Amino acid sequence: MQKMLQRLNRVKTPYIWVNPRNCVACWRCIEVCPKRVIGKKAFLWHRHVYIKNAEDCIGCNRCAKVCSKEVFSQSIPDLFKNESLKRGIDPAILFDKERAA
Repeated sequence: MQKMLQRLNRVKTPYIWVNPRNCVACWRCIEVCPKRVIGKKAFLWHRHVYIKNAEDCIGCNRCAKVCSKEVFSQSIPDLFKNESLKRGIDPAILFDKERAA
């Protein structure tokens, strides 16, 4: 459960969700973010975005507007719904920080 919550901190703000699997590393979202909420991860054979300052997000949705690969969404992605159900976690807990702690 703790590992799942740590992972959520890298893909969620109060306003948006990030699906890093769709990212093609164009970095346009990083350039347009006024609060520098989005960061980039680079591994040997792949690159993607992640949330580095979730509490700074103002919900402007500029990242979602410039992304052509649907990396950003305003609802919980199927990726996390499926993973949480497989682990026996109610997907609703992903939105409720008090119950998750």
